[in-house]
Amino acid sequence: MTLSVRNFRGISELEWTLKASPLCCLIGPGDSRKSTVLDAIEAALSSRWYTFGEADFRDCDTSRSIKIEVTIAELSRPLLSDEKFGLHIRGLAPDGTLRDEPEDGDEAVLTVRLTVDATMEPVWEVVNDRASYPRTMSNRDRALFRVVRLTGDDARHLTWGQGSILSKLTESGDEAAQQLAEAYRTAKASTQLHKIPSLAKVAKEAQARAIEIGALVEDEYIPGLELLRGGFSSGSIALHDGFVPLRLAGTGTRRLATLAIQRAAIEDGAIILVDEIEQGLEPHRILGAIVHLRQSQAAAAALAKPAGQIVMTTHSDVALSEVPPASLYVCRRASGSAVKVLHPIDQDALRKVLKHMPRALFARRLLVCEGETEMGLILGLRELYPTRHAGASIEQRGACVVDGGGANAPQMATALSALGYATALYRDSDVPVLAKQQKALDKAGVHTITYPTAMAIEEALFAGVADDALVDELLLEAERYKGEATVIDQLNKAFSEAGDRGVGNGSFASMDVMLGLDRQEIMQRLGLLAKQNAWFKNHYIARGLAPVVDRAVAQGPTSELALALKEIEEWLYA
Repeated sequence: MTLSVRNFRGISELEWTLKASPLCCLIGPGDSRKSTVLDAIEAALSSRWYTFGEADFRDCDTSRSIKIEVTIAELSRPLLSDEKFGLHIRGLAPDGTLRDEPEDGDEAVLTVRLTVDATMEPVWEVVNDRASYPRTMSNRDRALFRVVRLTGDDARHLTWGQGSILSKLTESGDEAAQQLAEAYRTAKASTQLHKIPSLAKVAKEAQARAIEIGALVEDEYIPGLELLRGGFSSGSIALHDGFVPLRLAGTGTRRLATLAIQRAAIEDGAIILVDEIEQGLEPHRILGAIVHLRQSQAAAAALAKPAGQIVMTTHSDVALSEVPPASLYVCRRASGSAVKVLHPIDQDALRKVLKHMPRALFARRLLVCEGETEMGLILGLRELYPTRHAGASIEQRGACVVDGGGANAPQMATALSALGYATALYRDSDVPVLAKQQKALDKAGVHTITYPTAMAIEEALFAGVADDALVDELLLEAERYKGEATVIDQLNKAFSEAGDRGVGNGSFASMDVMLGLDRQEIMQRLGLLAKQNAWFKNHYIARGLAPVVDRAVAQGPTSELALALKEIEEWLYA
């Protein structure tokens, strides 16, 4: 599917290609036009008649017409016939190229254009540049796209009313008209709707699918008559859980039941639009719903059936953790009111973020920390920052800290920057970045923070501590993590000047006097020892060092460590 939007609500211009993923998840900071994108797809492809007003035009300027074009594949046979739109078929090449004249190997697609001018009258057409004129598309034709918008408070799809999924499922058999007429007659006669085979079958199927996706079923789903003020119509036949109309269930159960019913149409290539899929759902239900949808699409594809398309938005890190990188799209507002939808170029680099740190992708600024020591230290310092920034945390400023996973950190930082995030990389300087990686970092605009001298964070840490008491605290933390005997043994081997007596477990000041070495030499050896023996290479240990490091930075603000940490703090709060 491809989408082109001009002058629709908050979007002046948008060009988006959904690649080949049947599941597309849109994320982005507030007011990035995610919901408007779904509205545009629905307006162009839904069978509903939309009433447009002045507010639907960009800046309420009706002199610039709304134009929405959607190019869609997996077309049903009626749409491909020459009597319908066979003469307007275009070809989609495997590389994504769209051709007016299809070639061998191309997938058949149609481009639907919705235009609304100052008269507020919408016009739906199928366009192809090789055709002399476009072909008007009726709402009956658009119904063949099976576009469904899932909302938690829409009870329409829990009835057999006109346009609902239940009515479409009932009509899908060979005796559609007779079955519906039978429903009317039976309802009027005895209201024993559960005895009508067509309705009972669909209700049972809806129950099975609802249970699969995680909805709570108290009794059993049956068709029941619900007479409202408007009198009797097909909409009066509603799905019941026992004797209770399903529309009265909780938001989560109602949403899952509706989604399960809509899922029944995916076999025919439905397009399902879900805005904020997490609404009303607990984490385990969110996971269950997304996993079920992905499995259903995979099963359809394995059987060479149309898998359909699911386009959803979310603000939930739980939902995002179940989204593969290929399905991730990030909405960005560009200059003016233009909108860009960015897709991961390096999907492998983002896989770890999606699985273990999905919350980071909802931030605006991302600090990628190379290793566990950097990650833990910054997380600890993050808790101290608010006292210096009027109580504001980095999260309030839209910033987040990400574990770069060691040597993969430059690759991850580059991938995140390509998705429009302001990205910085905090890393050691003892091992230079590969020339290829550095070129990619520079091209992506990643801000690298490190030390001028070639050193690891452990070496920078000891080099930046001027107070003997703080050195004692660092050594004590190392002993707690690695064991006192282990650390003392390592110190004795590193400082052979102590002789057979060894350095002991006294204070650093006494050790300094005993060794008779230059202080800088001692600190260099301690830093190297900490690096080689991974004294602080643990999130929790490094996080606990934050108060000590913060005091060291205050006492020695010109050290390489202090300058790097100051730069990080300023960047996070920029």
